Amino acid sequence: MWYTNNISIKNSNLRAPKLFRRCKHVFLDRVFFSDAEETMWTCEDITIKNTEINGDYFGKDRSDIYMENVHVIGKYVFDGVKNIVCKNCSFVSKDAFWNCKNVTLINCQIDGGIFKLE
Repeated sequence: MWYTNNISIKNSNLRAPKLFRRCKHVFLDRVFFSDAEETMWTCEDITIKNTEINGDYFGKDRSDIYMENVHVIGKYVFDGVKNIVCKNCSFVSKDAFWNCKNVTLINCQIDGGIFKLE
C-alpha cells in the first residue's frame, strides 16, 4: 500500500513489512501489525487507534499523527517525525522519538530497557 491516499482499515491483521509508504490521510482502528518493519515511512495525516504494532524502524519521517490506545514494540521507532500526539500508548523501543519535533505524549509509557546491545 504505497502512494495511497484516503484509506481506512478496521479490524484487520496486516502481516507484511514496509506497508504504507508516502501515504496521506490514513485511518487505522483495531489493526494488528505482526511485522511492521519499515512501515509508515514518509506518510502524513495519520490516525491510529486501538492497534498493536510489532516491528523495527516504524514511522520514519512522518508528520501530523494522532495515536490512541496503541502499543508499539520495535527498535528505532519514530525517527524524524513532526507533529505527533499519542494518548494512552505504550512503546517498548530502543531509541524512540529521535530527531522529532512537536511530540506530545499523554498518559503514555516508554520502556527502552529490554534490548541488549548487539
